[in-house]
Amino acid sequence: MLSVCAVIVAHNPSPTIVENVEAVEAQVGHVVLVDNGSSGEAEPYLLALEARPACSVIRNHQNLGIAAALNQAVNRAIRSGFDWVATFDQDSRVRDGFISQMLETYQQAPNPRRVAIIAPRYVDRESGVHGRLMLAGNGEILTTMTSGSMMSASAIQEVGPFDESLYMDYVDIEFCLRARRKGMLILQSPAVLFHSLGRTTYHRFFGLTFGATNHSAARRYYMTRNRLRLLMRYATDWPWAWRESRAILFDIAKIVLVEDNRWRKCRAMIAGVLDALRGKVGKQIEL
Repeated sequence: MLSVCAVIVAHNPSPTIVENVEAVEAQVGHVVLVDNGSSGEAEPYLLALEARPACSVIRNHQNLGIAAALNQAVNRAIRSGFDWVATFDQDSRVRDGFISQMLETYQQAPNPRRVAIIAPRYVDRESGVHGRLMLAGNGEILTTMTSGSMMSASAIQEVGPFDESLYMDYVDIEFCLRARRKGMLILQSPAVLFHSLGRTTYHRFFGLTFGATNHSAARRYYMTRNRLRLLMRYATDWPWAWRESRAILFDIAKIVLVEDNRWRKCRAMIAGVLDALRGKVGKQIEL
């Protein structure tokens, strides 16, 4: 029987964090939650989780970034002897049987040893819209999100830790690109994860329906900086680089057309471009 540890990174979570932990806790051997410098308002939820025998809480006194928090929790899970690590955001909610479906996908894979990541099917919990993963022309999955993904301990040890120089955003994408560079695969399970991505709103323009995530200017800075850094690092991964370059143009268009604070976000993106070219890494601005 394969053992699974769930990992959750939190920052100023809402009360639903307790219910989200309960939902996954019933399906795994243990939950490790990393609190990344939350304010005092989150204290009641953290205390409630610390009181649960099957949940460990790591408290950081400041926001160390998503990569550092993931590495803290993943290292604890591997040291505790778990075979698999399932990673979640604080707002992710799983259904009954989620973990068993994910493991079944792995067990049915033609070549399990080449599998780096099992990804779920994503459904936006507010709108019910199904998310789509980035695919190559041959149908191969290029990248997926951290939330809801499962990785074997052996795959993590082969690929290496999450890149802490990114601090925030594109940490999951970089891990996927590194895994694929090593010849490993990303598979998608029929298991469904209800997930929220920003404050997504949906719009119609010339008959085309599209979603805008409405991320803050600070997030746009990190997204732009890290996107460009990865495009420079993984330029030879042409199927991904081409699709990511095209996605940048679409994102700029959506910000200009439908999002608030568009000029502030555009200035933040310009700063991200400049810092990518200068080689600035880690935390540069407050979220």
